[in-house]
Amino acid sequence: MTVSADVRIQLRKTKRVRKFKRAGFIVAMLSVAMLNFLVFYLFVNFRSILMAFQLTDLAGNVTYSMHNFSMLFKELTLSDSIMMIAIKNTLTYFAVSLLVITPLSLVFSYFLFKQIRGYRFFRIVFFLPSIINAVVLVILYREMVSVNGPLFALLKSIFGMGEYDVPELLADSRYATPTIIAYCIWTGFGVNLILFNGAMTRIPEDVIEYGRLEGVGIFRELFAIMIPMIWPTLSTIIIFASVGIFSAGGPILLFGTNGEFKTWTISYFIFDQVFTRQIYEYASAVGLFFSAIGLPVVLLVRFFLTRIGTEVEY
Repeated sequence: MTVSADVRIQLRKTKRVRKFKRAGFIVAMLSVAMLNFLVFYLFVNFRSILMAFQLTDLAGNVTYSMHNFSMLFKELTLSDSIMMIAIKNTLTYFAVSLLVITPLSLVFSYFLFKQIRGYRFFRIVFFLPSIINAVVLVILYREMVSVNGPLFALLKSIFGMGEYDVPELLADSRYATPTIIAYCIWTGFGVNLILFNGAMTRIPEDVIEYGRLEGVGIFRELFAIMIPMIWPTLSTIIIFASVGIFSAGGPILLFGTNGEFKTWTISYFIFDQVFTRQIYEYASAVGLFFSAIGLPVVLLVRFFLTRIGTEVEY
């Protein structure tokens, strides 16, 4: 049976139309992302990018040079500079988020998923910091860790500590940053718990039941079944954490330390340069420099995560 020439022409036209529609759909979808990038990143930040290379003298004359970056590189060579303190603290916050909060959120989500005794109470305890206003939480936490707060009152009663043996945690360079990090851990579980718990509840019950029949224990179930099945969610959270590697930081502004007692972070340093000192050019250079470093870091993290785990469909 032969196909007439008219039918073949019509089939070719139909294929061309399908290809055109498919290409149009792809272009339309990509154009949304590209428009979002051009408007909300490139257009908004274009002035900031230019400022990174500007130098304004007392007369208001603007020249373009690498002076701001030279200042930044010089400050990076000083081990006791504010910038080095900010980098150290920022990476510490990032490490705590990635290596402490995320694993603990995963474990807590698993035990909530297993509905251990009292899980409703613990669910409220974990979610409550995400519901209460951050300002209220900071005030509550400051009172808890203050010299006259309940924490030191308990330590005094147990260990017999005197009044002058108690340090002011948020006014001591040795303890200020660890104290704020403890606050971040206390309040950092809410969103991750929702994401992990939602991913776990989507796992088919047949998979869980099969593991029980095979005698899979609770820890093996977590590492051999749960984590591989929710790997897309876990990898997404890790990538999001990597995106903010140089913008990670505790609520320095809410705690009111103003960077004192070695509590500087990169994000607060930029805030201080812009809103307190009004040095826009140097702040732009700092932001651009760390953005340029952060981009390949995110790409490398995504590359390794795609090699470690696989997409699971169910």
